[in-house]
Amino acid sequence: MATYKDAHYRSILKAISWRFVAITTTILIVFAFTRRVVLSAGVGAVQAVVNLILYYFHERIWGWIGIGKKEHPLSSLSVNRPLDKKDMQTIKNKLKELGYIDED
Repeated sequence: MATYKDAHYRSILKAISWRFVAITTTILIVFAFTRRVVLSAGVGAVQAVVNLILYYFHERIWGWIGIGKKEHPLSSLSVNRPLDKKDMQTIKNKLKELGYIDED
């Protein structure tokens, strides 16, 4: 099971991509009711900015909530440098030797 923590920029990119879908939906809904292009675009623009900010904070808050998350038992170990392939193989071999994993 791989463990990772989303970087702030990943949350921002996810928020932006979702906003493109949501702003289009908002503009189309407002236009369907009003038949006013400028009003529809204005509402869509305001909604996009406000929801982008709210989504970012929503995503970051959920990062703090432990519901449904499993913490990797080795995640508390700090390392001084990135692990290379040889290091990873050594770690895998040791975990296999100790009976923690079955994979090769």
